[in-house]
Amino acid sequence: MLSALATLAETTKRMLGHTHTPPCPPNPSEEASTVLGQAWRSCTPTPVPTGERFDLVRVDETLGHLARHSLRVRGIRCGAVFADHGSWHFFVPPGSAALPPAMDWPQAVTYVTGQHVTIPARGARAALGTALHWITRDPPGYLFTAPIPLWAALCAFTARPDTTITGMKR
Repeated sequence: MLSALATLAETTKRMLGHTHTPPCPPNPSEEASTVLGQAWRSCTPTPVPTGERFDLVRVDETLGHLARHSLRVRGIRCGAVFADHGSWHFFVPPGSAALPPAMDWPQAVTYVTGQHVTIPARGARAALGTALHWITRDPPGYLFTAPIPLWAALCAFTARPDTTITGMKR
């Protein structure tokens, strides 16, 4: 049985293209601080490298808002999301660009890996009027959004751009 589980894990790892997976913290609510270290707690915007410990999925604000709301109403945890000049950035595990066959990220998505990005200061919020700010850091400590459900939500809204969700609040 163990070898079947190991094979499944190896297949899943290859299928998602993960060449390096960040260490799993003992407590999942410490995911963000384990992956981002001091940058997660910094009081100033901090440049961090993508590609080894995390990647980003960047979309425009409207698409990001629709996708985030869609995940939440379906009970799928959405990790930390930040905005930078009208683009929303979702944290995903490294290597998530390599989706299973016949699944490509929509054209409206920019997949960010292998470059430095600046994440907002811990307390940066839209209400403070900064272009670089957090949309959400809830639930506390969780960083990643599952790439497959995010992909599905983004595909749904890019296929039908006039779609709205009843009851959605900005």
